[in-house]
This record gives sequence, structure tokens and C-alpha cells, in this order.
Amino acid sequence: MVFLQFQVSEIAELLKYGISGLSTIAFLLSFFLLNRESGRPKPRPEMLRNIRLFMWVTLILGVLSGVAAILNPSGVEANPPRKASPPKKSALGNLLTTKPTLQIEVFYQIGAKTLAEQVAEELENYKEYKVKMTQLTAQRQKEWNIRRTQIRHEITEKPAAVQLQNRLAKIMPQDVSFYLKQISSSSPNYLSVFVCD
Repeated sequence: MVFLQFQVSEIAELLKYGISGLSTIAFLLSFFLLNRESGRPKPRPEMLRNIRLFMWVTLILGVLSGVAAILNPSGVEANPPRKASPPKKSALGNLLTTKPTLQIEVFYQIGAKTLAEQVAEELENYKEYKVKMTQLTAQRQKEWNIRRTQIRHEITEKPAAVQLQNRLAKIMPQDVSFYLKQISSSSPNYLSVFVCD
């Protein structure tokens, strides 16, 4: 039989021709099935029905490949898919090194307003900080249990709080230092600075 003389790799090579190659494989298979069934002493009607169905599929594939060849005679895709270009190295580097902006809210008691303004002015020199000043009311001071100058941070923000503490130590008077206080409330990328008199 002719079909048995082909190797699987040779048949698989036909697939690189797309629909045309697939219809050729389907034609060979339908021929092989019909040849095999006709070689039996009494052909089975259900097998003949299945072979007929398979031949219709082969015919449709053949017509489709012919229409595709007529519509696109050059064999080149009309709109070849574009390959995604990798991001430029500098842009990728910027993405990896860009840190989120930290919201810094400077709360101050009335008597420490001048010092709080110095703190805010110093922090505005750093690009990664967005600074806001808020007067600390007696009620808030009591609610939040503020007794001394401090930086409040979440556990994940401790490195940022330590960096902030070090930066502020440069401008603070000798007798004033910022105490670090870890809190459990969640406010991502937000640090609160309390300046007390």
C-alpha cells in the first residue's frame, strides 16, 4: 500500500504548508481507509458511512486551501503578527529603581510650629517625599497618645522611617530627637511625624 510507504516524519512535514498540507494528509488517510475497507470480503456499512464523512471533510479542507491560495497568492500573511519589542534598557531600569512616593504628614503643636516648618522644608528637598503639615489638636494628641516628638510607621516601613530619622537628625537641635514608634494600623506609603514643644 502506498500510504504505508510514507514515514510519519514525511507526513508531518506536510503540516508546514498549513491548510493545504492538512488537506493532503486527510486525502491520503481517506484513500487508505477506503482501500482497506474495500479489501474486506464484505465492507461494513457504518465504516463506509464514516469514510464518506471523512472524505467530505477532506473535500472542504481542499476547497478552503484553494480559496486561501487564490485570496493570498503570494503566500504572505496580510497582517503578520508584530513581535513585541522588549522594553528599552533605560526604561526597564527606571521601572525597577523607581520607588513609590512617601506621604509624610507633619503634625505639630502650636508651640513647635517653627520647628515643624523647618522639618517640612527639609523634607521637601527630597523627591521621594510628598509633605503635608497639620496642626495637632489637644483632642487628637490625647486620642493618639502623643507625648514626645516621634515618627510613626508600620513594620514594613521601618527602613523608610529610619532613613527619615537620620535625615531629620541633621537639622534638629541637640536636645530634640525623633523617636520611632511602630503602629499596627495600615496606611501604605504613609509616615506621620509629630513635632512637640
